[in-house]
Amino acid sequence: MSLDETCLSNGEVWTFLTNKDGHGGSGTLAAAIPGTKSDEIISILIGAMGKTLRRKVREVTCDLSSSMMLIAAEVFYNAHVVNDRFHVQQVYNEAVDEIRIDIRRQLIAEDNSRDKSEPPITYSNGETMRQILARSKHTLMMSQNKWTDIQRHRANILFRHYPILKAAYHLAMELRQIFNAKISPTKAMGRMNKWYEKVMALGNNNFRSVIRTFKNHAPTILNYFRRRATNASAEAFNSKVKIFRSQMRGVRDHDFFIFRLVKLYA
Repeated sequence: MSLDETCLSNGEVWTFLTNKDGHGGSGTLAAAIPGTKSDEIISILIGAMGKTLRRKVREVTCDLSSSMMLIAAEVFYNAHVVNDRFHVQQVYNEAVDEIRIDIRRQLIAEDNSRDKSEPPITYSNGETMRQILARSKHTLMMSQNKWTDIQRHRANILFRHYPILKAAYHLAMELRQIFNAKISPTKAMGRMNKWYEKVMALGNNNFRSVIRTFKNHAPTILNYFRRRATNASAEAFNSKVKIFRSQMRGVRDHDFFIFRLVKLYA
């Protein structure tokens, strides 16, 4: 099973419980509940689903939302709660990007205080460092084997001048490799611990959210290595809901919209 939240209209958020075995068709939507308050959703799901049925659920995937994790643990008490690996990687990638942004802000401040008659330094690829930093966002999220020659040249200049970015980038790739490895949760824990120590050793404040995430959610992050389950099916279902909403030119009548969803996907 998967838990996720999606916005139907005007900031109104609903919680969807979906069944991966439905493969995005009939039998996918198990529950659609307005709001994200964990206590209310827990009460509704426990009231609607018998204990025997809830005990049969062995695995629930969700993002890093504390609300979704609490719902999964309380309602499906016999299941492993799994944090989606791509949300975990996103937390780290955002920290890497914050380093890039901080460096660029510092350069902008230096440029603003510099004598305007002095032209900025242009590097071997024909770009200034501000341009290189601005154009490297997506490069820092990609594997090196997917870089174009232009991106590779840009990254080499960037890493030569800012070792912190180079170290942070390589740790992002190492995290991806750990998740891609077909290993047991025990082996994954060993590799994750070593990776975590390297992140700590960087000593950069932008990684505080990363450190907090791994401290708070290590068991549910490691549960991914049991069956390599992700929340991709829930994300795909949310996309279908958005397309359906667009086809209906918005959501004027929420009850009717949910009724249509239930008819199609429940």
